[in-house]
Amino acid sequence: MKPHYVGHRYELLTEIGHGGMGTVYRARDRMTNTIVALKRLSIPADRLTFMSRPSTGDSSDYRLALAQEFKTAASLRHPNIITVYDYGFDVNGEGAETVRQPFFTMDLLENTQSIVKASAALPLESKIELLLQVLQALAYLHRRGILHRDLKPDNLQVGNGQVKVLDFGLAVARDTLQGLEFSEHLAGTMEYMAPELLLDAPPSEASDLYAFGVIAFEMFAGRHPFSAHNISALINETLHNVPPDISPEVGTALAAVVAQLLAKRPADRFKDANAVYDAICAAVNRPPTIEPSAIRESYLQAASFVGRDSEFAQLAAALAKILNPIEAQGSAWLVGGESGVGKSRLLDELRTHALVSGALVLRGQSVSEGGSLYNVWREPLRRLCLELELTDAEAGVLKTLIPDIADLLGRPIPDVPDLEPQVAQERLHTTIEAVFRKQCQPFVLMLDDLQWASNESLALLNRITKLTDDQPLLIIASYRDDERPDL
Repeated sequence: MKPHYVGHRYELLTEIGHGGMGTVYRARDRMTNTIVALKRLSIPADRLTFMSRPSTGDSSDYRLALAQEFKTAASLRHPNIITVYDYGFDVNGEGAETVRQPFFTMDLLENTQSIVKASAALPLESKIELLLQVLQALAYLHRRGILHRDLKPDNLQVGNGQVKVLDFGLAVARDTLQGLEFSEHLAGTMEYMAPELLLDAPPSEASDLYAFGVIAFEMFAGRHPFSAHNISALINETLHNVPPDISPEVGTALAAVVAQLLAKRPADRFKDANAVYDAICAAVNRPPTIEPSAIRESYLQAASFVGRDSEFAQLAAALAKILNPIEAQGSAWLVGGESGVGKSRLLDELRTHALVSGALVLRGQSVSEGGSLYNVWREPLRRLCLELELTDAEAGVLKTLIPDIADLLGRPIPDVPDLEPQVAQERLHTTIEAVFRKQCQPFVLMLDDLQWASNESLALLNRITKLTDDQPLLIIASYRDDERPDL
């Protein structure tokens, strides 16, 4: 059977699960030869809501908003939050039937259970440990301005005693359920929705904490706080009934914490996840835990993109020119500045816009020590190999830079004859130029940290830059001008 690829990079292996938003697959990343989980979204644009803003219904706005959500998710690093690696838009169909289907890749979790199932046979102390991990993840998400919006047991997976929070930030908007009409704000799973969401209030940190309270109740009591067997009755109980007392199961102090989480009014709940964490620790006489270094460091990463409006506008205009279907015009840009001024973040933002616009993005980075002469070119060329049909002669020349090219292309690649160093370099540069010329789709080449690039890499860049005269190619390179002011 012919392999099925997504974005030319990911080989779909088996389907793992299917839900309201899309399908999750076990997939092989051809760039890293690792196994990941790949989720393809199939929900229509007007049915998705986002962690920070609603969709307007405009398809281009939807794709950009969705890409921004993916980018934010990929920037998060926390031991109790699923790691998102990559995102993009896969092209399906041809001509008027072309559909750009969004996807993202993440950690593949195997041999895990939902937090309720995983904790069923555990003692109270172990259940509390799992819940505290969830609170640490929620505190991190909320501090980043991200609401989960669909917190439920299936989105809290446990393996080897560690919780991983899944599927945050995106939710499917509900407008009708069994003949009942709801507002645009309503999104998520009914059994875990806070009362205010049923009354047309927007989601908030408090509504995430309510869902957490329902999950904690289930873990401690072994049942849902409401016994309704249909949606109408469930809504009525959620709005009006007081959950049963679970103090016999967990003690008065801990039961009071859960009761406060399930308060009908948001203002009567805890102010944030950290306050819930402290209250649970106090209820069970547990001393405050010193945050592991991995959690402390997670707060220092993933700052939001701010400023650089003028620079971004220039690069966005250059991107628009290569996307012009009538007369594409390429260009090359060099972005200089000291370390920490936002060069990489600027390129990250442009990458998002390029992906949404349908451009292929190639990215490489120089390293300060231990890199090869052409290390900045290796990853862009590896990615390009997955896009193009290369001859054995071209692949053989590239094998000097890409030793695993046979694995990437899925066929044996013969060696090319040895040549004198200068002649071999010219053959390499000529071949790379020919490969770049094969790319007809608009594409963006991003090269970071050129202050460490070898003279050979810069000579090749000078040659490739000339292709912008007649190729839909945008080149953006960054460097530290304090380390190499003459670049």
